Amino acid sequence: MALLRSSLGFMNNVIQNISEVDVRQVADLYKDLKSAGVIVPHGEGRSKGAVSIVCSELAKMDRGKIVVDRSDVGFADRDFGQAALKLWQRFGRVSLLILSGSGRSLIPLVDAQKLALLISKPGKTGDYTIDVVTSDPESPIGKLGQKYGTCTYVKGRTVSEENSLTSEFKQYGILEDIFILSACIVLQAVAECIYEDSDANTISDKINRLLTETNEIVESVVKSDFLHTLVELLERRGVCYLAGLGSSREVARMTGVRLSHVKRAIGDQVYVSGDTNTPPPRAGDLLIVVSHSGETEVVATWCKSFKKMGGVVASIVGAKDSTIASLSDYTLYIPSRYSPGRPNDFYIKAAFATSPIPLFLVDRLQERGLKLPEYILRWYHSIMA
Repeated sequence: MALLRSSLGFMNNVIQNISEVDVRQVADLYKDLKSAGVIVPHGEGRSKGAVSIVCSELAKMDRGKIVVDRSDVGFADRDFGQAALKLWQRFGRVSLLILSGSGRSLIPLVDAQKLALLISKPGKTGDYTIDVVTSDPESPIGKLGQKYGTCTYVKGRTVSEENSLTSEFKQYGILEDIFILSACIVLQAVAECIYEDSDANTISDKINRLLTETNEIVESVVKSDFLHTLVELLERRGVCYLAGLGSSREVARMTGVRLSHVKRAIGDQVYVSGDTNTPPPRAGDLLIVVSHSGETEVVATWCKSFKKMGGVVASIVGAKDSTIASLSDYTLYIPSRYSPGRPNDFYIKAAFATSPIPLFLVDRLQERGLKLPEYILRWYHSIMA
C-alpha cells in the first residue's frame, strides 16, 4: 500500500497504522461476517458508533445482513448467552462483532465471556464467533477473539498518557481517535467486499481507495472556512447540539462525544438532538447537522425550529442543492460513491471530516491561554462512557 501524506499528524498516524494491518486477519474477519446469519455489533462510546455505522450499511444493502443491536428494546434476552442461542435458532450463525481499542471495555467483555461459555459447549463451535477489532490483541477481549473467532489488530496511539499535552493532539488525536478512525476504514472496506461478494484479496485495494479519499476530505476541511467558522462559534460560551438520523446520528453522536470532552471542560454542554435529556435551544446556540441526502424531513424541521429560536445551523451533507443545505448558515459538502443498494461511504467520510473540529478547538483555547491536559479529557470520558 502506497503511503499518503497529510498536513495533520494524526492522519499520518492513521495512514501508517492501516498500512501495518495484517491482511490475513482482515480476510478472516471478512469470512466470518460474510458467513454469519446475524451480526451483533458491540462497543462503548465512539467505538460503538463506528461499528454501528458500518453494520447499519451492511443491513441496508441489497441482500443485506441481519443486524441486531444489543441496545435494542426487543433484544432476545438480557443474558447474552441466552440471547445468542435464540438468535442462532432464528437466523443461524451468530457473529459478535466487537470494536474496542483497549480490549477491556466492560459490557462487551462480559457479553463475550458469556458467548465464550456457550461456544465451549459440545457441538457449538461452528455456530458462533467472537470477532474482535482491537489495538491490544493480548487484552481479555482480544484473547477471546483469537480463541473463538477472529482478532484484527489495528494499531492505536503510541504516545503515553502522561505526556499527552494539548500541543500533541493534532499529532496523536484525542484518546482513541486514531484507532477508531483506522478501524472505520477497515470495516467499511470489508462491508463493500461483502456487498460485491468479491475475493478477500480486494480488501486492500478498497482500504487504499478509502484512505486516499478520506485524506483528501480531511485536507479540504482543514483549509475550509467551514472549520474555522465552527471553531469560532464553539469557543463562545453556549450550547452545541448535533443532529442526524440513522447512520448520520451515529456520526453526530461520535462527534458529540469528543466535542463534549472539550466543551464541558470549559463549562458548556453538548447534546445530541432527540435524546431524552436534550433541552430547548436558546439564541446563539449552535446546531451541527449530518445528512447524506440533505432531505431528511425530521432533521430539516429541527433546522427550521432552531433558526426560529435564533440559533446557528451548520450542516455536513452529501447533496449540495438540498433542503438542509439551504436552511444552513454554513455547509460542508462531502462527495461519496453511493449508489442504491450498496454500503454508503458518506458516513465514514463524515466521521473523518468532523475529526479535526475538537482538535482545532483545543488549539484555539490554548491560544486564548487555556490548556487542557489529556487527563482532564480522559476524566470526562470516563464518567460519560
